[in-house]
Order: sequence, then C-alpha cells, then structure tokens
Amino acid sequence: MTAPVFRLIPATKNYPWGKQGRSSLAAQLAEGAGIPDFQIDESKHYAEMWMGTHPNAPTRVLSTGQLLSEHLASHPELVGESVIKRFSLQNGQIPFLFKVLSFDNALPVQIHPDKQTAQRIHSEKPNSYADPNHKPEMALALSDFGALCGFLPTFQVAVYLSAVPEFASLLPNDIVEHFKSVARSLDEPDSKAALRDLFSSYVRVDNKRASEQLKHLVERYQAGKETDAEKQVKPLVLRLHEMYPEDNGVFCAFIMNHFELKPGNAFSIAAGEPHAYITGDIVECMATSDNTIAVAFSPPEERDVDNFLSCVQFNPTRGKTFIQPTMVTRGSTHTNGSLIYNPAIDELAVMQVIVAKGQTEAHHKLKGPSIAVAIEGEGTVVWADGANRLGMKKGQVVFIATGTEVKFSAFETSFKLY
Repeated sequence: MTAPVFRLIPATKNYPWGKQGRSSLAAQLAEGAGIPDFQIDESKHYAEMWMGTHPNAPTRVLSTGQLLSEHLASHPELVGESVIKRFSLQNGQIPFLFKVLSFDNALPVQIHPDKQTAQRIHSEKPNSYADPNHKPEMALALSDFGALCGFLPTFQVAVYLSAVPEFASLLPNDIVEHFKSVARSLDEPDSKAALRDLFSSYVRVDNKRASEQLKHLVERYQAGKETDAEKQVKPLVLRLHEMYPEDNGVFCAFIMNHFELKPGNAFSIAAGEPHAYITGDIVECMATSDNTIAVAFSPPEERDVDNFLSCVQFNPTRGKTFIQPTMVTRGSTHTNGSLIYNPAIDELAVMQVIVAKGQTEAHHKLKGPSIAVAIEGEGTVVWADGANRLGMKKGQVVFIATGTEVKFSAFETSFKLY
C-alpha cells in the first residue's frame, strides 16, 4: 500500500517579468524544495513555481523521481473515484494546478478561455494552447500585490478620453464620440457594445503610432502637466511605461481597473475576464490548464487579438469583490489557525495554515487530493493517528491523498503553509 502523504519536487518557470535572483519568493521556495541541481542564479528572473500534473512543468515524486501523474495513475485511490469521475480525469491528472508567482514587471494583459473555446483553440493552435481545458483561477496575495483586472466603468473611460488627448488620438473619432454619448447610459447593451468597439479599435492600433503618443504622454506627465482627472492614474501610467516603454498596453491604465491588494487579500478570475498582474508575490490556483490569450505586454508573435476579442467579456464594473476566507479551525487569527479561500470554482479551494510555535493544527479528511507548500518556518505533517510523519520546512511540498486526516505541528518558530 502506497503512502497517502509524500514529498514532491515542484518545477520552476523563468519569464522576463519574474523577480530576479533571491528577491524572488518562487526562487527561495524552489531552493528549499529538493529540486535536483537547483541553485539560484542572481542574473535569472524566477517567475513561477508549479505544483501539479500539467505537462508543461510537471511535478515529480521526491522519493522515486517519477512523474506525479504516473504515480497517481498507478494509485487512483489517492485522488479518489468520485473526484476522477466528477472532473473526467485521465492518466493520473488532478483537477487543479497550484503555483507561487513572484513578479516585478507586469504579466501580459490576458484572458482565459472557457472550456468550449479552449477545446477549439487547442485543436487549431496546439503549439500555442497546450491543453483543451478552461482556466478559472484565484490569486491570493502573499505580499503587496498590484493588478489590472476587468474594465473600468464606461463613464470613467469617457473622462479619460476627454482628459488624455494622447489616448483619444489613437482611436477613430466616430468611435470616441459615440462612446462618450452612451458612456453614462442606463442601457447596458449600448454601453457594452460601445466598449467593445472602443477596445477592439484600441488593441489593433499600430504599435509605432501608440509608442509615439505614449512618449508625448509621459513627457507631459513628467513635466507635471496632468489634469485633475489624470492625477490618480498618472503613477500607474509612469510605472507601466517604465516596465514596457514602447508597448501600447500602457494605455490599458485608462480602460482597466487597477487594484492594490494586501497580504491575505484574494480574488478570482473568470473566463474572459481581462487581467494583468503587475507586482507582488502570490499563491495562485487554477483548473489544470496553461491557456492564456494575450493582447499586450508580450512579444507580437505571442499575441492573439482575434481570439482575445472573441472571448473577452465586456463587463464594466466599479470594483472587484475579494474572496472572504472562512475559519476551518476555532480561533483562526493572523498568528494561528486555518482559513479557507473558497471561490466559485469547482476544481479548487486554497487553505492558509499558520501554526504558532509549539502548537498543532488538526484537519479533518478532505473529499479531494491536496498539495501543501511551506512558505515560512519549519514543522511536521502527521497522519495515521500519529503513526507517520514528515518534516517540512520552507519550500518543501507534499501531496495529501483524498480522505487523509492530517495534523500540522510547528517547531521553534511559527509554521506557515498553503
């Protein structure tokens, strides 16, 4: 009989937007995770640490080096028959992909497809879209976290069209004037249609022309000549320009919502919802997929404007609802206890576990498989009524089988894991 709890070897991803060297939490965790021959190179950008069965960066079993998916295919009881049936899982797959991301440049402005679209684009462009699955996801801040997400209310976009000539000049005058005329309309289909026309025109703007207008805009801002309507958005524009000095995506600051999250804040991303994470360290969990359809802050050959426009949801909104965690154990606080973040995504939920020095957190059996990563401190995970235990320290990752009751204990410092 195979063990229900065992150590894993995660995988890392390097992207230009990742934090550099040891400043990257993803790199720090990878260093402690037991990845063979892994050493932090201070010249490299470490963006992501993956924990799951997706083939683009698969996790392995530490004791054998075998792919986690192969091990689970041989031992399906670790995932559970009901989970396998519910999500039509094959070949040892689990329904979620778990990540830690560290970034100090904006990720591409992107959306994720729904299942039907994912199946279509995977069949049409398998080299660009690696799987046929959808990718609803949740982001949970581990540090101060900035993000663009969703479209601004249309009246706010209209204010920017009037106040920012460099932005308005990129767009056909008839589209701009029509947008302004319906921006405060109570007719939702009209305002959404106008937003679609405006955004569709914007993402097809010639990059050289956009770059010229961006240069004029930044020069005006640096000279302190912004209007009152621009004062709040000016720091974001300059920040994005510093990251991507010639990218038309900088003008997304006038179209998309900007959020600043604190550690512990979390939100989910639905299919078709435009977003771009800007700075921070986060835990991210999603359905098992690597499908992103990008339209800005990425090389031209990686952008897919047609599919983006066919899938994006034009839902202007004033804000974003954060996911409110619920207590799993009594007396959960910021210093001790377990909280669960449970978005409206069938495949996943994320638990934050903080065990105070010398204390223990006991968890009941769960109806699906889990992966746990230690973020801070050192402790143990115990199962089988205390008969078995594994030590865990920063960066180490374990698999916990469906229906396994576990206890987490801390040593000389507090122990924090997700």
